[in-house]
Amino acid sequence: MELPNQHFQDFPIEFKEINPSDFPEFEIENNNEKIIIEPNDEGFINDALQPHIALGHKNTVIVNASVGNGKSYSIIQTIKRYYISDENYLIIVATPFKSLVEQYVNDIHIDADIPKEQIFNYLELDRDVTSEYKRRKVQVVTVNLLLGNPGEDSLINTARKRSYLDSLIQKSRDENIKVVFIYDEIHDAIQNFKEEYIFNLWKWRNVIHKNFIISATFNEASKVVIKYLAELTDKKIQIIESRRLAIPERQSELHLHYNPENRLESTSKVLVNVVDDLLDRNKNIDILCFSKALVKDIINDVDGIGGKLKNKFGDINECTASSGSNSLTRNRFNNDKCNIGTNFKTGVSIRKENHAFLIIMPPRSTRVGFKKQYGIFSNGINSVIQAIARQRTQGEIHIVLPRPDEFDFSSLSLSGMSPEQIDSFTLSYKTVQYYGVKETPVKYLKLNSQEAFLRDFYNNVLKRNVLEEIEYIRNLDRSNLVRLTYPTYDIFKLEKGEKFLANYFDFFGADISAYLTYSAFTNQFVNCKLVAINCENDIIFEENKIQKGLSDFFETYLNEDYYEVVRENANFSMFYETMRNEIFSNFIIKYKKDNSENLIPIIRYSNKEFEVQLLIFSGFKFYGTRYNRYSVVDNVPVDIDYVRGDYFLDNIKACLHIDLEQSTYDEDLKQRIKFFQLLNYFREKLISNKLEYNSNTLNFYYYKNSSNELFDENDNEKFSELKSLATKDRFLNHGIFEFIRTPDINSFYRKLIQDFFVTRSSKLSTGDRENIKKIISIKELPISDISINLIEPSTYYYEQPDEEYINENYGSQEEYDHYQNRINELLDS
Repeated sequence: MELPNQHFQDFPIEFKEINPSDFPEFEIENNNEKIIIEPNDEGFINDALQPHIALGHKNTVIVNASVGNGKSYSIIQTIKRYYISDENYLIIVATPFKSLVEQYVNDIHIDADIPKEQIFNYLELDRDVTSEYKRRKVQVVTVNLLLGNPGEDSLINTARKRSYLDSLIQKSRDENIKVVFIYDEIHDAIQNFKEEYIFNLWKWRNVIHKNFIISATFNEASKVVIKYLAELTDKKIQIIESRRLAIPERQSELHLHYNPENRLESTSKVLVNVVDDLLDRNKNIDILCFSKALVKDIINDVDGIGGKLKNKFGDINECTASSGSNSLTRNRFNNDKCNIGTNFKTGVSIRKENHAFLIIMPPRSTRVGFKKQYGIFSNGINSVIQAIARQRTQGEIHIVLPRPDEFDFSSLSLSGMSPEQIDSFTLSYKTVQYYGVKETPVKYLKLNSQEAFLRDFYNNVLKRNVLEEIEYIRNLDRSNLVRLTYPTYDIFKLEKGEKFLANYFDFFGADISAYLTYSAFTNQFVNCKLVAINCENDIIFEENKIQKGLSDFFETYLNEDYYEVVRENANFSMFYETMRNEIFSNFIIKYKKDNSENLIPIIRYSNKEFEVQLLIFSGFKFYGTRYNRYSVVDNVPVDIDYVRGDYFLDNIKACLHIDLEQSTYDEDLKQRIKFFQLLNYFREKLISNKLEYNSNTLNFYYYKNSSNELFDENDNEKFSELKSLATKDRFLNHGIFEFIRTPDINSFYRKLIQDFFVTRSSKLSTGDRENIKKIISIKELPISDISINLIEPSTYYYEQPDEEYINENYGSQEEYDHYQNRINELLDS
């Protein structure tokens, strides 16, 4: 198929901007305007950036540049300028993770040509008994050390760490040293900037000279961090922003593999196929997984892909967070090995030749409640951008992801697409989207609209819920009482803003797959370009084992929790339609007959056996064990006979009490209903006109083999109408249950006996011993509503959240309604 991104060759790459208006209380240098720079022809920003860095000027510099543009290299060249300057500077590089400290030490040594003796790795602090670290001009630390964040298991940093920082501060004071702070990958260090830890930064207030805050994926929370840091540099901010440009010569090939399975494990078909293909093509492979559990599953799968990778590359390097003194070295990404893990979605540069980077996104089963179980991608779309950016040389990037939810294509009018691009995107997206019920489709949202959503939620939901109490307490005299101050908007944004955006808005992370699909289709990734889409998945059902196949299919590919919600809020007809569309929209269905290797494609209503068993399976999934047609033998579901008469009785039951004169159903449905009501007319006529044989020794009811004495001219007219109406029923029209070929009313009469009665061929013992159908029993209509009902129109019964939920999360029904209206207004605007 034609790739959708061919229509987006020059489409602008959207990114999170940092603007002067974000900091109204601060002095924005460059006449209150940000500085826009452009990468050179090779895609790097160093040459454009350095002229704007005034070493001796005290301020906070924000560098907002794309992944792969050489931000880290550029800042290392700035470190070099400070190192060789005649002024006396101390440069402190603060990384978000311990695993990046040594990497920065090595990069500074090599790229800035600074002797290792002048670069201190704070991880060696416990081995430095002479305090010689104070003589080194470059200190590489972590952000949590700098802010005094002791982690979850301690109340305060160790005395050794506090002494280390205090000694650097004292030396800078005593020797009039200017201190320059560099915060790289700031997006991954946000959690450290809690109010209680900011006081530790103020220890540097007399010696701080400059802050550099660097990221490719700034977020709303990072703006609060910038405010905290810029306050220490006389509230002066310089914003430098690089245009996002893709350099085709440096881009990797992006392959999207849409995974239909509800869960994901090492044996999942799509994952096995991708790894097998990469091994067959002799690629060097690294795998980034959304969860630690999946990492373990892959590595321990010695008979599957884990064993294959080990046979190819030797011991696998597991990159997951763990405790222990050697964990840092053991769990770091290694460019010389095959790495499988969770901890290299940021900060790592993969520079292998002939390389394939496999990223495994969370499957549909992880979408549970408000807080999605997305593992390393729980913080939203920035984590996706960072993960993809790990590939720094031309190669292949393969992403295994679930099908995205339905999209609101009307929202694309805000994206800057032309009508032709919207049409192209719509057509392509529909080929990969998940078929499922979603009350509100995914909407395109501008990245720079996040501030509006956060502020509205804070003011009109959270704070408004207790506004009267806030005002009341503010006017109280609470001297000497425990502090009681409602968190400010900035504190809310810092602590909970990203969680709110990533979990509440599909496009910002609640449906990562939708964002990924949009970005790949519209060429939003700087370091890669879409070259292939894999969304075809074969499912094979075997003759006489269709129920088992459907049961396995449901367990493997579908979401039990989702279908429970559907079942509770839909009638049987809608549930069945959802099940059908789930199978036929997302998979290529094939049928294997006994004793044959040939696979026969199954299209909608083409295979009687499959369609009948799907009806039975849907009945069981909808009604549960109360549905008595479903059968299991030795814990294995078995195929059940469900014949035309069963289908007729179920539908007659559903039509029996419908008054067509009063009904508002559409004309096609009315004609279907009329068909089954007419069919029941003939059924009841047979029941009322059964013949009785009675002798001294024998009594039974029977029918003759001919209808000549039963039906009149009026019945002939009804039969003609019945044949015409039969085309309105899809099961009859497609021949799943044969009816339309019934040539005459006499044949119809025999089919009625076959469908509605249990009979035995016999002969009357009188006269010429006429052939008859002896009635054993009458097949009754279902006595309850636990039956196949494809008459009632497919309907969902959406219910608003219950009162307890609304009160707990919104305070009142009025607040809930207000918030929903505001969200809709913001989305519409």
